[in-house]
Amino acid sequence: MEIFRKSSCKKMEKEAIESFKIPSIVLMENAGERIANYIKNEGEKFVIIAGVGNNGGDGLVISRKLILSNKKVHIFIVGNLDKCSSEFKINLDILINMKVDICHLKSEEDLLNLNRLIDKDTLIIDALFGIGLNRNIDGIYKKVISIINKSEKVFSIDIPSGMDSDTGKALGTCVKAYKTFTIECLKRGFIHNEGVINVGEINVINIDIPKELKEKNSEKVYILPREAYIDKIKKRDKLGHKGDFGKVGIIGCSKDFVGAVYIASEAAIRTGSGLVTLITNKDIASILKCRVIEAMVKEYESTYEISGLDKFDVIACGPGLGRSNEAKEVLYKSIKETKCPLVIDADGLNILSENKDLLNYIKNRSILTPHLGEMSRLIGKDIKSIEDNKIEISRKFAKENNVILLLKGYNTIITDGEYVYINKTGSSKMASGGMGDCLTGIIASLIGQGLSLIDSALLGAYIHGYSSDFIGKKMYSVSARDIINVLPKIIEDLLCEN
Repeated sequence: MEIFRKSSCKKMEKEAIESFKIPSIVLMENAGERIANYIKNEGEKFVIIAGVGNNGGDGLVISRKLILSNKKVHIFIVGNLDKCSSEFKINLDILINMKVDICHLKSEEDLLNLNRLIDKDTLIIDALFGIGLNRNIDGIYKKVISIINKSEKVFSIDIPSGMDSDTGKALGTCVKAYKTFTIECLKRGFIHNEGVINVGEINVINIDIPKELKEKNSEKVYILPREAYIDKIKKRDKLGHKGDFGKVGIIGCSKDFVGAVYIASEAAIRTGSGLVTLITNKDIASILKCRVIEAMVKEYESTYEISGLDKFDVIACGPGLGRSNEAKEVLYKSIKETKCPLVIDADGLNILSENKDLLNYIKNRSILTPHLGEMSRLIGKDIKSIEDNKIEISRKFAKENNVILLLKGYNTIITDGEYVYINKTGSSKMASGGMGDCLTGIIASLIGQGLSLIDSALLGAYIHGYSSDFIGKKMYSVSARDIINVLPKIIEDLLCEN
């Protein structure tokens, strides 16, 4: 499913009308009829609250279709009828000719009447504002939205009224939808800021915009279906041996973060790596040897002793690395003395942010997995400005540096600099230490097993989040250890779906 900004949505609709000669009223009828078909089985009593633009026009079509389905419908119009759209006026006249009772909501008494109709058996259709809203909501509109939000069953048309469809932010106030019936395509605001919460369950309604217009206006931002991830999982060769399933190197040298190295190694092992080797200094090696059973531990006294890095199919740098001079030397060595793929996370990213010249040595072979704080340090921008424009900032960084970027967080972003993918698995139940180390191990393992960098990032993020979703159904919170324990089952279950 593709995601669009409001400018592209408007352009597609304009071209459908002007170039393909599809009347705007036909598109409105398609939208209203198809949404009504979805919601008519949800209940018997409906309150439609419509603005005077085309979003409100959609609401009037829905009203008509529900009335013709013998539903009990109350219609409230908010706004200046002298400024209504021509399509709205056509649908208003149809309802008037049908002798439908319509309340033009203006007074406090009208607000009280609306408030009295809000009960647990009444479904609210929010058709106040669409994607064209560009100002903060105030006055009677703000009061109406306050009343709407008393209901737990609000169905918003295209977007929740009051939402900025690009940023997801509330423009003064915003409807909290139970479901949103969005027209033709997903909006960027659905994956950003409070839009994630206010949009509710999303249903995309096709109104017959020509396919070629979507292709022409594509922004190359996607949410992939489950099947696309499953197709990326490699079946294990019956005759395969441990050398066939990847040699993964994990480098860490901080006494304070020994657990991070352990988590990354266990995640790689449980994801299916054939051989995992931990490269660390002598002091930490003794600790890891007692904890890690299935991985090898290669120790050094001096970083000059580190050798043989090119034998690995992939190296993970960051979990348990630290920021000491030793850590910097180890990272330099991993980057400059190898040609294999790299997965760089945590302190590996922090060292990169202080030594930007290293980015020249990791082009075309690296996955960087920052969270917002690490991304802020990498590009020198504050977290808020990144949050407001995550997609374009991520895409630009990946393109300029020829890397795969995986920006962690709710609705994780993965990009190769051209295409952007949004991962929808995972939740705040994963908000605990070690999760990033676990993800690094999973991704490194997938690279070692022969997946491309972009597929490893995509599948790794999906498996990581889905594992949490799976076990989180019966758990209040989920730890990295919990995810590691279920990884083999999750991967096998997904593979069996194919």
